[in-house]
Amino acid sequence: EAKLVRYIKELTERRLPPTRSMIRNFVSKLATKDVSKSWVTRFINCNKNKLIS
Repeated sequence: EAKLVRYIKELTERRLPPTRSMIRNFVSKLATKDVSKSWVTRFINCNKNKLIS
């Protein structure tokens, strides 16, 4: 999860906020399996504070 938070923050700092599809692709590569769209939504909802700060 920390890698994903870093990835999202880095893209956002470069003014390239990632889409849900980009997040899903990144996680699928890390996990070496597909993740669902609902997984991305749950991740964002559970990590809002980390992603905003």
